[in-house]
Amino acid sequence: MEAAAWGFVGTLVGALASIGTSWLASRSAATAQREKVHLEWRQQHREFQIKAATELQEILVEFARATGQIRHIDEMREAEGKTGKSQIDSILSELYSQHIRRINVLLGRIDSQAVQGAFADVKKASIEIAMGIGISTKTMLGFSDVIEFAGVALSGYLKSIYETELSV
Repeated sequence: MEAAAWGFVGTLVGALASIGTSWLASRSAATAQREKVHLEWRQQHREFQIKAATELQEILVEFARATGQIRHIDEMREAEGKTGKSQIDSILSELYSQHIRRINVLLGRIDSQAVQGAFADVKKASIEIAMGIGISTKTMLGFSDVIEFAGVALSGYLKSIYETELSV
């Protein structure tokens, strides 16, 4: 009878060891799966940030060009002696508005306060230029500096993204 008792104890210990091993393996697999999903999410987030920042760089150049064109139209009006509200070409005006909307959408996707702040300055300066007649050369040079600062902020943000390692 004693052998049967030891056999039962052995079976019980073996079953508990098997359950423990299964639990540890299951836990380890679940942890590995969570880490894999988290890494994939970080990779997708990184790609999303790169895409948004790259698009923002492209739109920044187009936006600066549209703002410069608006300023050029205003200068031509001033040279002709026209005063009052600027009559910007409707296509250029719509292009400018599209750029503002696109910048706002892309900025909503960017996780950088430095970029957000730089583009707030860009929008403020561009609105002053687009809405006013008699904008000075100093204002236009300031706008150029603001555009350059926004470009530098975007480049710095992209650099920080590329330098970040995405290991598990």
